[in-house]
Amino acid sequence: MRSEANPVGHVTFPAMDLDAIDARIAEVHKDKKWILAADAAAGATSMVEQLRAWESGPIMIVAAIEGVGDVPEVERIYYTRTHGDTVMAGIRAYLESIENPGADLLAAVDSFDSDHEAMNLFSAFSRKAEFFGRPIYGARPPEWGALEDKMLIDELCDAAGIKRAPSVIVAVPDAADAAGRLATNLGTVWVADNTEGWHGGGEYVRWVRGPEEVGPATAWFLEHSETVRVMPFLEGLPCSIHGFNTQEGTAVFLPVELMIFRNEARSQFFYGRAANFWDPPPGIADEMRDAARGMGGLLAERVGYLGSFGIDGVATSNGFLPTELNPRFSVGHSLQAEAADVPLSSIERLLIEGDIEIDAIGLEAQIVTATQRSRGGGMLIPLPAEHEAAETGVVFTGSRAVAVDLDREHDAIMKIGPSAFGSVVIMRLDAERSPIGPRVAPKAIQAIALAKELWAIEVPPLVAAPDPF
Repeated sequence: MRSEANPVGHVTFPAMDLDAIDARIAEVHKDKKWILAADAAAGATSMVEQLRAWESGPIMIVAAIEGVGDVPEVERIYYTRTHGDTVMAGIRAYLESIENPGADLLAAVDSFDSDHEAMNLFSAFSRKAEFFGRPIYGARPPEWGALEDKMLIDELCDAAGIKRAPSVIVAVPDAADAAGRLATNLGTVWVADNTEGWHGGGEYVRWVRGPEEVGPATAWFLEHSETVRVMPFLEGLPCSIHGFNTQEGTAVFLPVELMIFRNEARSQFFYGRAANFWDPPPGIADEMRDAARGMGGLLAERVGYLGSFGIDGVATSNGFLPTELNPRFSVGHSLQAEAADVPLSSIERLLIEGDIEIDAIGLEAQIVTATQRSRGGGMLIPLPAEHEAAETGVVFTGSRAVAVDLDREHDAIMKIGPSAFGSVVIMRLDAERSPIGPRVAPKAIQAIALAKELWAIEVPPLVAAPDPF
């Protein structure tokens, strides 16, 4: 998997010597030109800061839009100005613009890198091995990306010995009969196959609450997929567990709460990102971690999988039940890597390229120890309409969220600004003022209500899942 443009050999670290690992990563990145693919330029800030610390060469960013927050200072920025009506449409439009670049973008890249020495640091959603005629450092094999198919999770769970809810995969016209067999008093959940490509964020998921919603759901899926996976609605708390495969095993981290809200007006869910302040009951946490360890071993055995993966699911009164596999680095990894000050995404790229070896036991101990005492996260809400940039401090009174000036003490910072699909509201909790243990979702609902008051955002009526414990 090594990029021929990178001549540096691999180094082994049997334990988590972070200084040595950081020095190794710096050695790989030092003096080289890098092109960063980021749908929002502001989202590349931390990577730019890391590259500068590693004494990299010149940096170019290729982004769809500026994004929310300050845009980092680099030698060159090119904006594709792609846009989509939904989050997935925005991501797909951006990927199309960099996977099949136009003449202006290619000219900008050639101007930045006339000698063709640069390498790309890629978008996690791409399946390509190069952009702009230049290699992607740490490109993931196609068979790893193929695991994004939501139709695979049940077979993978069965092979790994992971408990799951009943489900069936059927042609769309047969989904009604399947729903009739599997429905609970809260209905069923349907998810599309990859007919239109990989998908996430709940956009291709429908909560079919009763017989009156079967027809509209069937009509929608007939337009977007050939088959659907149907399973009972699981009453419980949306959550995920994250692992990381090295050459020597699977490191497993702590559970993460998913901000998946119920849209009371329509048979849909509303994805609002993640936080890891929540601690599930000990038995649930053990089930989640065992599931990740089993899945990591299976992926390594089947496809030689290295790096990050996550299992989304629901913590129910009957235990943790998986709903999908995400074979990539995600916000759950980012939250925990940040707490431990471990450059996990960079380690992943070096692992894939064969430029480093990492002890899984040491990595797990480092990250779990850090995240047991330091948590983070909040929410991110996509909006179809365009809004001007603004921000506020937020204080939670118990029953509601209140806006305060940023120079006063606050429990969170909330921002609104442009995105590749309209606008976005981001709320980031202050880790030192947020207790470890309780859920964040109720506070996120309060923050959404405040954003409606402040910025007149249009969001459907949302509720957090009730706690079954």
